[in-house]
Amino acid sequence: MALEISSVVALRLLAVAALLASGFRAISDDDYARTVIAEAFVATPKLDPSGTSWLPFPFHVMGITMAIFGRSVEVARAASIGVALVGGIALHLALITWKVPRHARLTAMLAVSVLPWTLWTTAATVPEASTAAFASAALLLAALPAERATRSTLLGAGGLVCAATLSRYEAWPVAVVVAAALAMTIVDSHGTTRRIAIAATALALGGMVAWMIWNKVSHGSATHFLFRVARYKKALSAGQVELPLAVRLLAYPKLLVRFFPETLGAIGVLCATARRRDGLLRARAFGLMAVTFVMAFLVYGNLNDGVPTHHAERALLGAAFCAIPIAVATLADRGTPRWWGVAAAILFALELVHVGAQERPGDGAANRSAQLTRGRALRGATHLTVTPCAYEHFALVAAFGAPEKVDIRPAEVGPICPRVNDHAE
Repeated sequence: MALEISSVVALRLLAVAALLASGFRAISDDDYARTVIAEAFVATPKLDPSGTSWLPFPFHVMGITMAIFGRSVEVARAASIGVALVGGIALHLALITWKVPRHARLTAMLAVSVLPWTLWTTAATVPEASTAAFASAALLLAALPAERATRSTLLGAGGLVCAATLSRYEAWPVAVVVAAALAMTIVDSHGTTRRIAIAATALALGGMVAWMIWNKVSHGSATHFLFRVARYKKALSAGQVELPLAVRLLAYPKLLVRFFPETLGAIGVLCATARRRDGLLRARAFGLMAVTFVMAFLVYGNLNDGVPTHHAERALLGAAFCAIPIAVATLADRGTPRWWGVAAAILFALELVHVGAQERPGDGAANRSAQLTRGRALRGATHLTVTPCAYEHFALVAAFGAPEKVDIRPAEVGPICPRVNDHAE
């Protein structure tokens, strides 16, 4: 088992290393803004490092890692990659717990690992890949029949999805499904197992509840984070013609077809086998429920300007992780290992074509290599005064590594972006 898991981790690390060697650095300026917030958390620890709508768990992980190994973009990236790999290991162990055959486990893990958005969000300092894996692992563990549930599977389900809900909002509908699955265990069990299932259910919902309480206390509204995102999106689209209702309703289904065709196929498998009586019946049922809830959540959010402001398709990664492993496991029940290698080879070939066909985010000047180089060169300064043109200054500040020593002035468009005045030691 250890060799199996380490092999998948090694292959994923090779894929990420190849991606970084090709010049990929970030999806957007938000990546560097996240690094800056984590660096500030090291200097001044706080429960809510961003103070905005961004959820806190990724900043805590990056911040603690940088407190140990030093503040830099490289350490932040290593921390994000590490958490994504931990999420993958948790998902792999969940498949083992379900007694999915080895050839199917490997196929499932490699299939989700080489999705374009898995690779990009693993290599960047963003939490989508780890969140998707945590949520999917939690779903599988919670869906185990009551007679197979143990202390570790129940608390693992609650803890993993709690971490996911404190990382990305699209994990929230999955947490509701996880809580529903755990509630079934409460009904079907007794004694110690029932008490642990109750605690796990509270843990699964605890992250969301705690975040809403925090928003009520600190911002005056339990749903402040939703209104903040909506206001920001409306500000960005000011002066633009509002899209028709039908366009907004169909936006995420179209993104699913365009960016996650593998997931669409997996959903088809789950639907086609939804009533098949076998050991994976509960997993398929809760997997379909999770995908449906995520899609409904995103469609509703899009109608109310509450979804990601750029690269909206990345929010679908969680649905992919919830559907693909269960679909692969279902197909393994009818396939044979002799033909599985051929099927897996075809799947990976199609995915690699898919990777090559998608336009990679953050290419060219968008990776901010010039600003990163400049920020590293300024590390000896005691204080910086930075005047940005837009958001490009986040890369410079992140590379500088000490945001508490930086004074950010109002943005002014000019020939140099950003303009920096420094005071050398």
